[in-house]
Formats: sequence, C-alpha cells, structure tokens
Amino acid sequence: MKNRFFFITILLPAIFIITSCGNETPITATSDDGVTIAFSSKGKGKPAVIFVHGWTNPRTIWDDQMEQFSEKYRAVAIDLAGSGESGNNRSEWTMNAFSNDVIAVIDKLKLDEVVLVGFSMGAAVVVETANQIPGKVKGVVIVDNMQNPERKLPPQMIPVVDSMMMDLLNNMSNEKLVAMGFYKTNQEANFERVLSLYPENVSQVGWQESLHGNIKWMNENCIESLQQLQVPLHAINSDMEPTEVEIFKKYVPGFKAKIIAGVGHLVFWEKPGEFQRLLDESIQEFITQ
Repeated sequence: MKNRFFFITILLPAIFIITSCGNETPITATSDDGVTIAFSSKGKGKPAVIFVHGWTNPRTIWDDQMEQFSEKYRAVAIDLAGSGESGNNRSEWTMNAFSNDVIAVIDKLKLDEVVLVGFSMGAAVVVETANQIPGKVKGVVIVDNMQNPERKLPPQMIPVVDSMMMDLLNNMSNEKLVAMGFYKTNQEANFERVLSLYPENVSQVGWQESLHGNIKWMNENCIESLQQLQVPLHAINSDMEPTEVEIFKKYVPGFKAKIIAGVGHLVFWEKPGEFQRLLDESIQEFITQ
C-alpha cells in the first residue's frame, strides 16, 4: 500500500498528456515568470470552480466536469506550465510556481470568489494557491491525493519513481494501469481512453523537475502549508486506501473526506455522477458557511 501512494500521487498521472485540448481555442494568461498558461472558461455563475489537473495532465481530463458545472457556475480548467497547451519556458518547477499559474488565470478573469479543485499533484497546487489568495477562495477540494499528509517519500525512492515512470510511459499496458490503481471498472474502455489521450513525441520539458518539486513539497512543505490554510478543505477520494481524517484534522480542524467506493485513482472518470454530486455538495457547504 505504501508503494501505491508513490505511484498514485506522483507517477500515475503521467499518462494523461495530450498535445491539444480538443476543438476549443484556449484563452491564455501569463504566469509571473513569463510562461503562457492556457485555460478554458465556460458558464457565468458564482463561485467560479477552478479545476487543476495532476502531474503532466492536460486540462481536458476535466471535460465532463466542465460541462456539468458550467450549467450552474463558471467552470475553469487550466493547463499548468509544461502540460497541454501551456508553455514550458520555466526554470523553477515548484508547487508555488504552479500556484502562480492558477493565480494568473484568476487575475485574467478578474474572479473574486473561487473554489479550487486539485487532482493528484494538483492538490498541492491548490493548497498553495489558497494560501496566496485566501480572500478570493471559498474552499479547496483535493481529489484522491494526500490520504496521509504525514507520509514522506524516502530519498532512495526518488530514482525508483523516475525509472518506473519511464517504463510506464514507454511500455504502457492495461495490466499495469490496473495494477497501479488507475481504474477498476470499464477497463477496456478506460484503457482506450487513456491511449487516445497519449500522443507520441510530446515535449518532456519540466516533467522530471516538477516530479521532484512535488516530492519536495510532500516531504518538506505539506504540513506547514495545510496549517496555513485559512479556508475550508475537503477531499474526494477513492476507497483504495484509508483517508486519515484524524491526522488531517491535526492541521486543518474542519477537514472533511468524502469517499467514492469501488473506483481507482480516476474517481471522476469512473463515477462522474457521484463525483459531481459530492463536489457540488462541498461547494454549497463552502458558500453557506
């Protein structure tokens, strides 16, 4: 189970990389280090729901949620630097740098009331974002990540993770994805969906650096960042491993966990209806507090 944590939070999202984001022309903002950040925005309601992908994912992993939540809220999906249609001319691949990507989009859209939703590595990004602009954030939802914020990745595991990442990217199979916990249901369809999102010859600029940035954040900054939160924090996780609610509450007293049973890491792919219901429930709790 410990190895699964390393795969899920760091390694697994690598396979969801695409070179474009469908037929929609992205809007762009400029992060504080000059990187162009692509994003999509749909709907007009408040609060704006900002969807942040995991490590190397594109924003299109959130397509179902963009359609659903734009009916009621303004829905925004972002390509972080190095992913999707965003630039990769970055020198510091930290969680704080990625949070500046999110802030650039919020500023570009002149949003003053947002809910931040972060999947996998995106969980660290949205926590850092909330700590930078607490006055604009109604709440944070982390998705299948940080089940135990006190868990650390030993230094000797870093090269192991690097090696396994490259093996998965270069020798992808349904068997590996299932064994590593990506998904449990509709395996053939989900594998085909993964393959359809995975292009050849994609630039890998910043990938290893951001991998290490995520590890560093988990090992050195996670607990302090959680303690600094001034806004509510909820989690929507799979039941593949326990979410340590009492450990979270040591650092974020009002923390809530909502668990989706019988799914893998991609909770919003496998049970989108239940995920959307739980996320909307959290949004309503944030805005009525």
